[in-house]
Amino acid sequence: MKFIDVLEAKSIYQKGENVTNYLRKKYGSEDNTSEIIEIAYDLQAGSYVENVKSNFDKANCYANELSNILSDNLECGDSLLDVGTGEITTLTLVLNKLKTELFDVVALDISWSRLSVGMQFHQEHRRSKFPLKVFVADIKAIPLHEKCVDVVTSSHALEPNGRNLETLLLELFRVTKKKLVLFEPSYELNSEEGKDRMDKLGYIKDIEGTVSRLGGKVWDVVPIRHTSNPLNPTACYIIEPPKHITKHLDVVTYCVPGTNFELKLDGQHLFSPDTGLVFPVLDDIAVLKTSSAILATLKS
Repeated sequence: MKFIDVLEAKSIYQKGENVTNYLRKKYGSEDNTSEIIEIAYDLQAGSYVENVKSNFDKANCYANELSNILSDNLECGDSLLDVGTGEITTLTLVLNKLKTELFDVVALDISWSRLSVGMQFHQEHRRSKFPLKVFVADIKAIPLHEKCVDVVTSSHALEPNGRNLETLLLELFRVTKKKLVLFEPSYELNSEEGKDRMDKLGYIKDIEGTVSRLGGKVWDVVPIRHTSNPLNPTACYIIEPPKHITKHLDVVTYCVPGTNFELKLDGQHLFSPDTGLVFPVLDDIAVLKTSSAILATLKS
């Protein structure tokens, strides 16, 4: 990661200015890179929890709608992965209302700070019995074995990755066994004002066309009624990944990001015997980004 003055970036955010635009200028980038997204979201850690606490009824209505759709697309004993889970607010409320018995629930986000704040919220508000495991990761290189998760979901996690949608979907297809149930902004259902806003922010568009070009199939697109911002309407995309002959694993298995090299827990780190890479665990949250790996071949 390129070092920047975090205090300066934080002051930009606290003034209510667009910190993502500030970071793009600092990095000299036209795109929302993974580094920019990580810093921008990390600086906002805690704001989503506060927003949900201030608007709990509204958040519950949104979560209830998502939970109903997810329940229709999950089977008893399935595993569920939430990508870009943020501060775990939506996932916690969704799990509280979910009707289906799940075998495993895991969630990732690019920001450790958001996950740390989110786990506090989850522990305070969880009513479900589903055990939740969270880890830091980039959606472009998910640290899970291929075809080890039954269903993958998201809530506005792919949103800022306009130029990387194809890369993200390919990685989601890699780890998903059954289907993707993605709650993401719909450019196509948006107003002209909303489309202009999404273009300026570098948001995703044409999910259906991109899925089709990659060999997947969009079974349904369901507009979500309880959208917080009318200029950023949410739709649920129910997607079947491309069908390739490949090995399916029965359990969620952690691996070196983007590969099938399995990781083993060893004290306060995860270790890959195949590659000699070690990944840290900070306050029970594994940091499984490629940039966080340490080469330690003596452990092999």
